[in-house]
Amino acid sequence: MGGEMLSQTYMGGEMPWTILLFASGSLAIPAPSIFLVPPFPSSREDPIYLSCTAPKDILGANFTLFRGGEAVQLLQAPSDQHSVTFNVTGSGSGGSNEAAGGNFRCQYGVLGEHSEPQLSDFSQEVQVSFPVPTWILALSLSLAGAVLLSGLVVIAVLVRKESVNPAGLRSTSPTQTCPLITLCLPSPRK
Repeated sequence: MGGEMLSQTYMGGEMPWTILLFASGSLAIPAPSIFLVPPFPSSREDPIYLSCTAPKDILGANFTLFRGGEAVQLLQAPSDQHSVTFNVTGSGSGGSNEAAGGNFRCQYGVLGEHSEPQLSDFSQEVQVSFPVPTWILALSLSLAGAVLLSGLVVIAVLVRKESVNPAGLRSTSPTQTCPLITLCLPSPRK
């Protein structure tokens, strides 16, 4: 039975993964590919669309999307399709307030020998991130600018105070300057 299936499939031009799996005895099946699909998100509230695609001869597989190490969605491909598109909303999984971005990867599973489920290797990771909103950037820069300006004003006042009254000189009249210990002399008139 296995030999007949192998020869019929081989004569057809392409050997399906199930025959390769049986022939090799390996439980690993090829990893899917994952990519971000339009419309691309521009903020954390926008949905993220990620396509996960198995090799073209693996139809109707069950796909799992992972964020980090956590499974966030499960989808089954139609029986004539080898891919699915996940829709990750800005509210995160399970209705939490978790941000939608992060590192995503996917995996698919099929029924193998003796109807036992077998999982593919993981896809490569796709990183989804969002730019800092411009109003936050402007606010941060303006706050930093205000602190810097305040510091410069304090330094200018201290420098000005020191240049008006160097080395602790004390003025007793507008025409005289007196050091703390020495005798006061009249200032030259202009």
